[in-house]
Amino acid sequence: MALFKLFKGREIGALGQVDALDKTLIKTKVNVHKLGLEDGSVGVGLNIVSKGFLSYSSLPISLDETQAKELVNKINEAFCLK
Repeated sequence: MALFKLFKGREIGALGQVDALDKTLIKTKVNVHKLGLEDGSVGVGLNIVSKGFLSYSSLPISLDETQAKELVNKINEAFCLK
């Protein structure tokens, strides 16, 4: 058993990553994971990872289906796709 879990629920698999726009010497990526939540439903795990000179940051976020769809809607609104 792992000492700690990044996400709420069980990680089913990694779906890929998206590189963010570079900000000087800091590189940021968003890793996307499929999760099996405790209630039996499927969720999404996002891990925002930033790496810089002598620094590292990881911010794991767990979303259920409703929250993930709301995030997708907000991203689509940002691009005026509705």
